[in-house]
This record gives sequence, C-alpha cells and structure tokens, in this order.
Amino acid sequence: MGLLTPPEDLLISAMSSKQPQIRLEHCIGSIDGVFKNALKKERRLLAFLSSYEANFVKKGLVQISYDYDVTIQYQESCPTSLNDVLVDNGDWDATTILKKGIPQEVTLITNDIPGVSKKLTDILDVMLSSYEGIHGWQTSTLSFEKLSPDVVCAITYSYIVPPQQLRQFQGKAIFAAKHIWKTILGKAKVPQFVKPFLALSYLTQECCYDQRAFDEVESNPSSLPSDPIPHLAYGPLVEKRGICSGLAWAFKTLMDEANIECICVSGFLKEDLKTGHMWNLVKIDGQFYHVDPTWGIKDDGVFISGLMQPDSMMKGTHLWEAEKYPAARGMRFDYDYIEDYLVENGNTFLDDGANETYFFPEKIID
Repeated sequence: MGLLTPPEDLLISAMSSKQPQIRLEHCIGSIDGVFKNALKKERRLLAFLSSYEANFVKKGLVQISYDYDVTIQYQESCPTSLNDVLVDNGDWDATTILKKGIPQEVTLITNDIPGVSKKLTDILDVMLSSYEGIHGWQTSTLSFEKLSPDVVCAITYSYIVPPQQLRQFQGKAIFAAKHIWKTILGKAKVPQFVKPFLALSYLTQECCYDQRAFDEVESNPSSLPSDPIPHLAYGPLVEKRGICSGLAWAFKTLMDEANIECICVSGFLKEDLKTGHMWNLVKIDGQFYHVDPTWGIKDDGVFISGLMQPDSMMKGTHLWEAEKYPAARGMRFDYDYIEDYLVENGNTFLDDGANETYFFPEKIID
C-alpha cells in the first residue's frame, strides 16, 4: 500500500489551481486544522481564499480519520497565480515596485504591516519623482486570524488623473516637446551640453507659474488637485502654465526628446520646508548636474542660478535625500561655459534657423 498524500498537500494543489470543490480524505482532526497546515506550508494561498464550507462525510461508527467535501470561494480580485504573490519575511525590498513606466501593484503576504508601511513611506519621494501623475500609495489588508498569523497586503496607487487620461496627456506633451525643439533649434545642430540651458530658457520665457495651483497644494497637500494640468508636463508644454512638478516633468520630457538622461528629484527648498519641491538631474558627458526649471520663473528673465549645478552648490538652497539619487559632481558645463560657447558659435546657429529668443535671452538673472 502506497503512502497517502497528506490532505493539506491536496488542498494546496486544489487551491493553487482555484479548484472550487475537493474531497479531502483521511484528515486527522478538524477541517480548520487542514487549512492551517496548508497555509503554513504555502503562505501565498492566503491571498486566494475568501471563504470555505466543509461537509463531514460519515464513514462508520468508529473513525480515526475524517473525510470532508470542501467548497472553496476565492477572492474576486484573486491573483492569477501564486507567482504573483510575494512573501515578506522581514526582508522585502520596497524598491522592487519601482518599475519602468508605472509602479508595480503588489500582493504581499506579511505579518508586519507597520514595517511594510514604513518601507513604502521611505520610498515615497522616489516614487513621486519616478512616475508622472502619481499621488501616492494605499494598502488594503485581509486576514483569517483563526487560520494564519499572516495578513494579505495589497499595494495599489492613486493618480491625479485616471491612468488612461494620464497617458493621453503624456502623449500630447511628447508631441508638443518635438515641436518646441523645432521652434528652438530650427535646423541648428548644437552639442548636448547646451540643450538644458535652451530648455530652461524656453520654459522660463514661455510658461507662467500657476499660483492658484500652488496655493491649493500648500493648503491641503494630501488632497488630489482640483486641476491636474499644472502638475503634469502637459501644463507647461501645451497650456504654458505649471507648478514645480509640472515644470520638472516638462523639462524631463524635453530632455527625453533630446536623448539626454534626466530624472526628477523630490525634495524641498530650504526657504520653504512646508511644501514639497521638484526639480531635475541631467547627465552630460558622464556627470550629473542639477537643473531647477521653477526657481526664478516668476522673475522677468532667465534665472540661471539653478542651472547645471553640482550637489555642493545645490545643497545651499535645496534639500533632498541625496542617497536616493545619483550624485551630481559635474562642474565643467556651468552657465559660463555654455555662454562662452554660444557667444563663439551663436551666429552659425542663428544662420541655421535657431531662435535667438531662447539662445540669447534679453535678461539673464544670476
């Protein structure tokens, strides 16, 4: 006679394939005990389970083991497979949700919800500066205390506009960025180190700061904005209005179109530690530089104190968690270097259709 398969292993197999009914034979003890053993062996199954019912199958007057006909209900939003469920043993790395395009929604089995929340909070700044239009994260939990000490934690995200509408805004912003570069450059071919200045020059001269949108954020930073436009690249690039987040995303969109590596940075201005701020890092010739397209936008002229700055200079006015971003050590391509180059080569660019307004602004503010 062969060895019998333990009933908890049969249950694991049935639940893994979302089988709605199963007979479990030769069970020692209650059906709850079988579920406990199954969930101890395969913790991820907790994310599948909604409820279950079991009917005892009577076999005779004296029974050493029991048979049950079990009906299982599964979660409506049940993961497709066990491979879609992660298990936290205290070492879950929250940065794994930071995927290209959109953050990864996660179903996590854990017994440390406070720890998971802290890890998510620790990466919030990076999340906000990695995904345009994201507003934050939220968790929903599910537990069966009589069966397992674990909790199912589903991590999802909120956006300032629905994702489908966000993609439409992003597509229009990219189209606008292509047109803007044609307006700035004409047929001129300029080196990459000049383009951050040209993008800053364009945004500063063509866009206005949306004070109403900023006031709304300042008064209630945790609420979704009533007008999402100033917070997106679409705002400055299409409607020519924005606040720091929209201007940073607009600058990044322009850099993306120029094939220049660029990321957004989430932090604060030291003069205002109440309201968050966003700016950019660009990579030129292997080195990162800070560019703040918002700083000075309210002034009449192009403000270049936030252009192509290393960490050592930016730390005087800005505050950010430097360990979460690439170190900016670039020193060569500051504004003086760019200005000297444009003075020497500007006429050639203008002859090729470059726009003098953006290459040589009437007023530069240092």
